[in-house]
Amino acid sequence: MILRKRFVLPYLFSFAVGFVFGKLLDFHELWISALPETLAWRIFYFVISYLMISFGIALSNRCCLPIVPTDLFPRELSQITGIGYPRIKISFDVICLAVTAGMTWLFMGHLEGLGVGTILAAFTMGKAVGFMGEWLDRHFTFASCITERRFV
Repeated sequence: MILRKRFVLPYLFSFAVGFVFGKLLDFHELWISALPETLAWRIFYFVISYLMISFGIALSNRCCLPIVPTDLFPRELSQITGIGYPRIKISFDVICLAVTAGMTWLFMGHLEGLGVGTILAAFTMGKAVGFMGEWLDRHFTFASCITERRFV
């Protein structure tokens, strides 16, 4: 809102989306623990979830849907500055990763919760979302039903 120099109500709704997303993660964690956890399965889960998340973010960005704040900020910053979304997203994710690693090390004395998948995703997901967005743009046209004029 500071960069846009105006109040933007959907930005606040993004926090509600983040809250619901967190609750859904907690709920689904109950059955996810029943899945097989061999290395091959874990790689499979990572690849499938990585592609689904990348597609979901790209689709949300194209539809201008409210999304969690950590995905909303790169989208809006890219629109405001004109810098490509993949560059903003990767920079933002890597900075968040570094801050998380630093705080974990500072307060716990060791790194915890930052696996290979998290690090890989931070350095690559922006590009994957960009590719998915380009694919969507080639195959679909997105128009806002709120601001589009309708003639009868």
